[in-house]
Amino acid sequence: MGSVLRLLLIFGMVVLGVGIVRGRSSLTHKYRLERSAAVLRQQLDQLDAENRALADEINKIKNSRSYARKVLRDRYHLTEHDENIVFFAD
Repeated sequence: MGSVLRLLLIFGMVVLGVGIVRGRSSLTHKYRLERSAAVLRQQLDQLDAENRALADEINKIKNSRSYARKVLRDRYHLTEHDENIVFFAD
């Protein structure tokens, strides 16, 4: 009877060990999820910072006509009615 109990105990420990290493509730799965969550948090922080920068840029454009003109000239190459654009070859 003692050997059967010992065998069942060993079998139970093996099953428990396999469950810890593999499966949805395993430690490796938990580690992968935590790593993935950390990457996603970092991406979220980066996107939040970009969003704040864009919101600031929108406010500057809305509140300053001179800044809006500068953006239009620099980014979109818009000119005044009496201006010409000259391109120089490198």
